[in-house]
Amino acid sequence: MTDKQVADWVMSAMDNAISICLDDGCDIAFDPGTAVDTVLIDRGARRVSVEFNAAMAQRAFRPGDEPAIQGIVYRATGGGLSDWQVALRALDMPISVLVPNAFAQEGGNPAKRWPSATQGRPLTTSLDQPWKADALLSGRHIAVWPSHGWYYEERLDRWEWQRARLFQTVEDLLPMSFIVPYLAPMLENAGAYVHMPRERDVQKQEVVIDGDVPPMDGSRYLEIGELSYAWKEGAQAGFAPLNVLRDENPFRQGTYRISRTDSIASASISWTPLIPEDGEYAVYVSWGQEENATSDARYTVHHAGGSSSISVDQGMMAQTWVYVGTWRFNAGVDPAKAQVELTNESWDIGKVVSADAVRFGGGMGSVERNGQVSGRPRFTEGARYWMQYAGLPAAMVYNVTESSNDYIDDYRSRAEWVNYLRGAPLGPNKNRSEKGLGVPIDLSLAFHTDAGVTGTEETIGTLMIYSSTGTEGEREFPSGFSRFASRDLGDLMQTTIVSDIRAKYDSTWTRRAIWDRDYSEAVRPNVPGVLLELLSHQNFADMRFALDPRFRFDVARSVYKSMVHFLADQNGFDPVIQPLAPDHLAAQWDGEDIVLTWASVEDPLEESATPQGYVVYTRTPDGGYDSGQFVSTNRFVSEKAPAGAVHAFRVSAVNSGGESFPSETVAAGRPSGTGRDIDALIVAGFDRVSAPGSVNYGAFRGFAGFVDEGVPDRYDLSFIGEQYDFNSDSPWLDDDSPGHGASWSTWETHVQAGNTFDYPISHGEALLATGVRFSTMSDEALLERGSIEADMIDLILGEEKRTEGPGRLDQFEAIPTPLQVLLRAFSTAGGDLLITGAHVATDLAGPQADNTGRSFAADVLGMQWRTDRAAQRGDVHVLSAFVPEEPSFSFNTGLSPLIYRVEHPDAMDPVSSGESLIRYSDNNMSAAVGVPGRSVVMGFPFETVSSDSIRALLMGAILDYLNQP
Repeated sequence: MTDKQVADWVMSAMDNAISICLDDGCDIAFDPGTAVDTVLIDRGARRVSVEFNAAMAQRAFRPGDEPAIQGIVYRATGGGLSDWQVALRALDMPISVLVPNAFAQEGGNPAKRWPSATQGRPLTTSLDQPWKADALLSGRHIAVWPSHGWYYEERLDRWEWQRARLFQTVEDLLPMSFIVPYLAPMLENAGAYVHMPRERDVQKQEVVIDGDVPPMDGSRYLEIGELSYAWKEGAQAGFAPLNVLRDENPFRQGTYRISRTDSIASASISWTPLIPEDGEYAVYVSWGQEENATSDARYTVHHAGGSSSISVDQGMMAQTWVYVGTWRFNAGVDPAKAQVELTNESWDIGKVVSADAVRFGGGMGSVERNGQVSGRPRFTEGARYWMQYAGLPAAMVYNVTESSNDYIDDYRSRAEWVNYLRGAPLGPNKNRSEKGLGVPIDLSLAFHTDAGVTGTEETIGTLMIYSSTGTEGEREFPSGFSRFASRDLGDLMQTTIVSDIRAKYDSTWTRRAIWDRDYSEAVRPNVPGVLLELLSHQNFADMRFALDPRFRFDVARSVYKSMVHFLADQNGFDPVIQPLAPDHLAAQWDGEDIVLTWASVEDPLEESATPQGYVVYTRTPDGGYDSGQFVSTNRFVSEKAPAGAVHAFRVSAVNSGGESFPSETVAAGRPSGTGRDIDALIVAGFDRVSAPGSVNYGAFRGFAGFVDEGVPDRYDLSFIGEQYDFNSDSPWLDDDSPGHGASWSTWETHVQAGNTFDYPISHGEALLATGVRFSTMSDEALLERGSIEADMIDLILGEEKRTEGPGRLDQFEAIPTPLQVLLRAFSTAGGDLLITGAHVATDLAGPQADNTGRSFAADVLGMQWRTDRAAQRGDVHVLSAFVPEEPSFSFNTGLSPLIYRVEHPDAMDPVSSGESLIRYSDNNMSAAVGVPGRSVVMGFPFETVSSDSIRALLMGAILDYLNQP
């Protein structure tokens, strides 16, 4: 046969073999559409080269795949090539290149390893971190952004979302709910600096202090310097505060100040804000462009938890906003508790330290388009507007269409921002020699949730997109190494996400293709970068997962783990994953000391995530947390804790991979006077976080607040309003009329409070105000101990209730049987019970309850269930048998950033020795039932009562009732 005849024969045989594999399955799973493009024959070398089409490269490759596919070639040709060498190629590359280096044999492909990423260079370094601060990702820089955002649509002359409002959220916010609360902190806790081209702070308030404009609102700006170190004006442009930005770059409108570094603090500048309201505020600093810039500028942030010191490398990121952390600040002007101070003290002596504006809080959008600002919090806006506010160059980064199309500018700007951060020779594609900001970016991630829609009950799954070519079609990054490193990153990330979801949620979760496409956010970055399409926000089945806070945390952890493994391979270190937060917490009195104990939590998906120590954080009287104390065991003693105060703590676990999220809060307190002769044990039993309830009856599908609104994890920034179109046959007509899943926009600019896991504080404050000593245990710790040493139990159940999540069994039962047994024994022995929560009666004695729960409700609590829809208003009144003055008060039933909403409180009726104590004002249903001298149970959570003073009065009445003869 001629070479062409041999080639045709091999191609035909392979196409037939692939068809059989696609139909019946074989050792290799081929993606649909896979085919052979070309076969080349070299008779002299007895070599056949099989070039597959692009579909072949859409699957994940592992080291054993190449010999397996070669075996298919040999079998398909009937052994006719048994003594020939078979080379396999796809995307014009040997398929061995498609195997991630982290999985490859003999070290993988060196061309895919970033040649300049061998030395981390931290932008910010904590100077008072109580554990070893240089975690494995220390000095690494990761660029991450959530998709889309609120933008100006010139055609309609209005601001709008870039995607449709579906299933109670919008893609412009949904990926942010994975990144801001979870992924970014995980990476930061691992030592990395996370760069984001959208505002990360959900705080609507903003205070900007700059030396160019004297503060007018009570804020203060102060310079101090000895003569030889006095501050003077820098030679370049700096920031100037502008209320509205049109075409201006705010970092080219003003000036900045400079001094020389010294071995002592011989010069300083302080920025003291008038904080408009109590809350958490991100803090941003800025400085000027100086050739001899110090790598050790010392900032101190004074906040409600004390002070935090940070060293900043001013040799990069000049003339822009630089995030240094988020802290609690209280309203008003107080330099000791709300101030940023910069001194010229440094180990880098004789260099230039510079100072420009400081910003507290995310604020509201300030970029004007055709005479309109967005009217929205800055965190909702698209990247294009944040970049302008952050001082990036317009034509090179965020305004490539010269203001004619903000939609295009927004999606193109995100990747070009990465390149501008990096700078020459990896600068923006318009000018790769642009100096940029000098940040050694290691990788980038565009996080999306637009992976298609089926209209069925099947999930879509996870798609990954990268580009093997740059904007000019080149296969190498400007630094000279292979763009297939992006594929390595994408493969690792998709593998980890899918594996973890299958293990924890859905064993059939679909791993979709790995696309090699020239999507802007994949093709434009001049560093390894991928575009993740996690799931479909258009598909009801996918959104049952996406709206669950537990799923968001776990997916974010999967993404974080994949980045660690990628960077570990790139830089030659062994990957270690940060631990999970401790649980089984307890804070108990031992004389005048508070003894804090906890248990570590093992991660069944990651054996390296084992704690090597812990950090204990103590809450200050001003509501913030200090910088923490490191301990090597799971026990901490707060010695001689002062009387008359609530002492609250939370704990994180640490190892060489970083620090976990903090645990739930436990608290203890004792009265300063004689007080009541009562020892109270607060039991923290409100653990629930969950997605909203869903309905699925034929064509009627969706998320229904009238069933259950769910519980956010601490807060939710992505909820926009209730779904109103439940008809799965409703067609999409326009983003304003998107058909099935369409949702109201009522709450889309409001952050919604969820379970903050700190309710022992408010309960403890009320107990302390009535003269009661108290301590705290989590319900898990109490069950593990198996006994109660207290006079009274205050069981916090919040919105705890039996909840089913996707891929999970029932969780969060309010009072499970083992706890019922323990509480029954405690009550029988003469202990007093206070139990509060919105779903206690329903879980114990409602229609789905068992006889054990109903018996406990009747025998121990003197109540039976009446309804789980007792009231919509939170107004209640106290009966005279309980409190002679018959006061009335309210608990929270509205969406709020401060306390979670109680949407469905329980009503209960007394039985046996029980009696009604409080009634809902809506309808006179019973809101609380008591058994004199034994128990009080409330159908609404105590912590949601409207004010501290009312909670203290109510707690006093409860204690009087429980301690009557």
